[in-house]
Amino acid sequence: MSAVAALRQRLTHQTYVDTADGAGGISRTFLSVDRLWGAVETASTEFGIGEERARASHVVRITVRSPNTIAPGDRLLLGTRTFHVEAVRDADGRGRFSLCRCREEQP
Repeated sequence: MSAVAALRQRLTHQTYVDTADGAGGISRTFLSVDRLWGAVETASTEFGIGEERARASHVVRITVRSPNTIAPGDRLLLGTRTFHVEAVRDADGRGRFSLCRCREEQP
């Protein structure tokens, strides 16, 4: 099977927009940029305590076709799942695919 055929999940790419809130701070909202086909695989799971309750955080590798405008701080959506992009790199050294290291938090 080719690498392109492995890109089976339809993802929504969102980037953040910071707006002044009028009190000296900012309000961060996300704007949908485009839709991408990608391959999602869980790399590891971390457990911890957050906000006085147990939390699980999954580190996920998502591969998408290049060129794209994904950058750290953006997020990718797959249905009800939200992946926060931490890093992006060229997956094959030829500029055909981007490999995104993302974090998915679950309550």
